[in-house]
This record gives sequence, structure tokens and C-alpha cells, in this order.
Amino acid sequence: MTKHFLVLMALLMPIWATAQVLRFATWDGSENLDIQRRIAAAFEQRHPGVRVQVEAYGGGFNQKLSASFGAHNPPDVTMMWNFPLYHRVLEPLDVWQARDPAFDAADMVPGLLRFATVESRLYGVPAGFTSQVIYYNKDMFDRAGLAYPRADWRWEDLRALSQKLSSPSAKVYGYGLDVAPDPYDFQGYLWSAGGRMLGADGHRVQGELDSASSQAMFTMLLGLLDQGLAATLGVGDGKNQRQLFVADRVAMLMDGAAFRLELAQDGKRYGIAPLPSFQGRPAQSVVSVSSLAIARDSKQKDLAWQFIKFYSSAEAVRMRQGDLPVLLSVARELKLQYDPLVQPFYAMALSMQEVPAFLLNPRWTRASGVVRDAIQEVFLKKGDVQQVLSRAALKAERKLQ
Repeated sequence: MTKHFLVLMALLMPIWATAQVLRFATWDGSENLDIQRRIAAAFEQRHPGVRVQVEAYGGGFNQKLSASFGAHNPPDVTMMWNFPLYHRVLEPLDVWQARDPAFDAADMVPGLLRFATVESRLYGVPAGFTSQVIYYNKDMFDRAGLAYPRADWRWEDLRALSQKLSSPSAKVYGYGLDVAPDPYDFQGYLWSAGGRMLGADGHRVQGELDSASSQAMFTMLLGLLDQGLAATLGVGDGKNQRQLFVADRVAMLMDGAAFRLELAQDGKRYGIAPLPSFQGRPAQSVVSVSSLAIARDSKQKDLAWQFIKFYSSAEAVRMRQGDLPVLLSVARELKLQYDPLVQPFYAMALSMQEVPAFLLNPRWTRASGVVRDAIQEVFLKKGDVQQVLSRAALKAERKLQ
């Protein structure tokens, strides 16, 4: 350790000792974590004497966050998605938003704020989002001489394309179906068929998960598997959808915005289409939203609000290059409405008319595991569709009691 370094440390120690530290917890890692730190640094430049302590909780985010709230020592600001579960330990932001003319809720992508709203109170500000779309493999389509999917396509069209793209003997498939999905993501399939996992009352699962509409979607997807038109993703040889897509073994699959970043790294030629309609009904996608929230126990809520406001500003939103911009003004500035690899995400985000199950009942996490097992049981052909769904609906409903 050199003399110059010791002198520098001596000079900096008083600054660090007197800095106002704002704790910010995130689940991000790798490149996204670097972006978080750059946003924190930009905030510090605008607020001399403030240091943002970025706490990367990674895969143990929920456990670490719960423990910090239980110990009454939570971070001042935290990434958040499950507001029905956590809202009682969070600061309501309605008053902060209402008295701050610089915060423009109308510039947010429509529908995102409802994910941070519980019992008509706002507890978070959206930071990122994604919807579900269909990725299609341009190389496979081009070799087969097929036109790319249109925006107004149907599941019948997807099946017809899959018939021309599939070669089961060569383990090549038109569609890749995740047979062990997160139940949250699978809701879009059911909504598009007129079904759902949980009734609007937040308690009824029977007659919803196992409704005729829900069964129709399961049956259609099961037919793709039975006819050798779809690969089983999520289990066995099909667990790495990225490799299968890049290796030209799967021509189409459903996923969110993060997958496009992976394909860009691979240099893969791909296109994006909105979800297909089912039996004349408009397609609906789930939307996944990450938000920023303030801990109710925070001792510096004004500074925390200033950080959230900066994080949701156009400057910071532009910095979050891995996310879809939550601000319409930034999306227009970047001309994303004309980008065929981005525009479908916004279109599908606006398609969601249903309410996700976890927003209807804070206990839904108790039942989602039952639904996940039932989905896998159906697609791995371990039982009759109606019987499997009816048993799961009864069991899931009891979990909510």
C-alpha cells in the first residue's frame, strides 16, 4: 500500500463518514446490475453528499428482503413486484405523487401502475416491464419458403406453419411449448381462450381453471405435442430453449423481452409476432412489471422519493437498455413504435384485459404450485385433461381458504 494511497484514503474518509446513505435493494445481476449502479452514480452527482448503497440480493432476493423487513431494517428503496403480499410494510406513494408536479403518471405505459396498486392505494412506481410474444426463427422460415407470421394470425395458422416446419424424426419442431411453465406466464394462454385460473372474486378456482374454455386451450396445445408439431420445453432434452432455437430445432416459441437480448448475443436472425388469436377471441398476454417501492420504516423517505422519481425519469429510463421503456415519451423518442422487434411487446401489453391471479388474492402463491403441477401433468400425459384440471381446481381453491 503506497503512501499516496494512504493519503487519498485519509482525505476520503471524512466524506464517506458524513455522506447520507440511501440503501437500494435489487434482484438484478450482471449487466443489469451495472446499469443500476450507473443510475445510482448519476443520482449521486445530482445530490452532493448522498451515497446510494446498491444491495444486490440476487437469487435470494425474497428471503433477504423478508428478513430485513422482519428485523425492521429494510433498504430505503427496493425493487418490488408482489405488492399484495408486501404492501403493509411499504410507504403509500399517492400523496408523494399528488404533490409532485414533476411526476407524470400519464406518460407511463397504460396499465402498469395497477400492478403497484392495492386497495386503491399506490405503493410503487414501474421501472420495467415485459409482455409475452411469439419469437420465430427466420432461418427456418426462409429455408421452408414460408411467409413470416402476420399480426392478425390465429392458432390455426401457427399449427399449419408447424406442420410445414416440423420433422419429428430429426427432432425439429414448429413450436416449442414450455410444459413446466411459471403459472403466471401460462395465464395468457387461458385468457386468450376465455378461461382463467382464478375468478374475479379472488376465491373461485373451480369452474375457472377447469372450465370448458380452459380445457379447449389445453386440448389444442396437447394436440400440437401429440402430432409431433411441438417440442417439450422445460423438461428433459428440451430444457434449454435458447439452444434449440439457435440450433434451428424449434421455429417458434413464446417468451418475454429478455429472450431477444440472448438471441442478439448469439447473432441469431429472428422475428417477433404478437400472440395468435384463439377461436375468434383476441389474444391476451400477461404483463410482468418490476417497480420501485419505499419501505414504511425508512427514515429518509423524501430522499427515497427523489431517487424513485429520478429512476423513473427519461434520463434513467434511457439508461436501462435491457428493459422496455416504461415511459411513452422515451418509446416515441426512440421510435420503438416502428421497430418490428419491439412494437409487439407494447401491443401485447395493451392487450391484457384480465387481472392476474396474484393481484386478486395475496394468498395465490399457496395455490400456484398446485396449478403448476397440473399443467405439467396434462402435458406429460399423466391423466385426462378434465380430471386433472378439476382435481387441481378443488385443491387450489382449498389452499386459498
